[in-house]
Formats: sequence, C-alpha cells, structure tokens
Amino acid sequence: MPNYHFTLTSYDPVYVIAPEVRIPEEVIEQQAIRWLELNACGPGEKPKMNDQWIKKHVKEDAINSVNDLMIFIRYNVYKDNREIQQLADQDVVCAELATRLVEELPTELVEESLFASNMRLDEMLRMNGLTKQNYCEQRGITEDQLDEEVKTRAIQSLREDSALAAYAERANYTLEAEDFYAIIPGDNVQDKAYKRRQMELQGRMPEMEEYARKTKALKEVMENAMIKRNENDEEWLRYGDTSIDVLKANQQFPDSFVGM
Repeated sequence: MPNYHFTLTSYDPVYVIAPEVRIPEEVIEQQAIRWLELNACGPGEKPKMNDQWIKKHVKEDAINSVNDLMIFIRYNVYKDNREIQQLADQDVVCAELATRLVEELPTELVEESLFASNMRLDEMLRMNGLTKQNYCEQRGITEDQLDEEVKTRAIQSLREDSALAAYAERANYTLEAEDFYAIIPGDNVQDKAYKRRQMELQGRMPEMEEYARKTKALKEVMENAMIKRNENDEEWLRYGDTSIDVLKANQQFPDSFVGM
C-alpha cells in the first residue's frame, strides 16, 4: 500500500460550537422516582415527589427537597452519559479539523474505505437477519439513499482520519509503551504486553504505530480545542479544562453520589 502523506492549512487549536447532549427532564424524573423506590420506600410504599415526603424518608443529609434530589439524579445520569457527550464533542472537533486538510483524498484510498464500509454494513445486516431492502424500509429511505449515506460517512471518516495523520506527522511523536497499552485491549499490563509481542511477531507493528500516533494526535487536538456549548456564549473554553471541571462536579455531594 502506498505511504500517503497529508498536511493541514493550520495546526492551531480548533474552534467549534459543540452543543451539550441533553437528556429530557422527564427521563431524569423517572430515574428520581425509581431511586426513591429503591432507597427510600418501605414495603408496598409509593414515593411522593414533594419536599415534605423526601425530607422525611431520604436518609442522605444532602437531599432534603425535590430540587436536591433532581440535582443528585441529574448528575448521576449525566455522569453515565459523559462518554456519549465526549464522542459527540469528538465528532464536531474532528469534522472541523478535517476542513483544514490540504490534499485531495487519493482515489485508491477512497475506494478501499468505501469497500470496507459496505462490508461492515453487509455484516451488520447479516447479524441482524435483515436484507438491505428490509433495513431501508425500517428507516423509511431508499437503497440509493442508503448507498449515498454510507459513501458520505466513509469519505468524511477518511478525511478526519487523514487530518489526524497529518497532525501526528507534524507533531513527530515519540511512542512509549504506554501509548500502545492505551490502544491494545486487555485486562492488565501483562496481558497487553503479551498481545503487543504477538503483534510484533505477526509484523503488525507499523499499523499499530500509526494508530497510536493518531490516537495521541486526537488526544492533543481535543485537549486544546476551544469550544462553546451555545453560539451566544461569551467565552471560548479550552476543552481540556472543561473536562477537568466536569470530573470535579461531584464535589457538590461528596458523600452521597452513588451509581444508579
């Protein structure tokens, strides 16, 4: 396979508007009622969403009202949703980075990407016992529309991947063992080290090194990205700093936050 090289018009931080992934309040309230049923109700008792009932039945000192409870539940729900938010943010940032790609995508690379995308679609349909026609009928689209959707996604994904490759090449990263362990699945370091040795014996290290460099590039691009959640927000915030703030959010209820 040819060794493709890409460049960007700029390697400066990316500026994007990345909307917050919102969870409907009715879902939050349903979770709150469920939490009361499990943690505050006696046998056969039904919870009541009012301050008096909550103050009487809930043992946690920090939860004395409906508002306290909703803050508590909302945090837990959004904590579980954090990965979804991070992936959504990553999509927006990478799409913007891809607009800086200088070179046109080589035809051979595009064809390989389209072939792989169609193979993944065929495998997904097969595993779910669907035909292409069935799948399109379920979604209310034509087969031509599905083909165009797959093509558009494949090309966009390839542009984003190529932009990260360009960033990684410019950064000229030095790879450490930890960089490989970050991308190799395994239960522990010993397991990952064993799998790495197997990859070396199989001659797969060049592709793993490329993937590791692009992973480092993605981490750096994301940490330095400047974001707004809403177009009308006054300040741009560095994404790496906002992520730290989110992780510290549980300090409001340091002794009470538990898994849902």
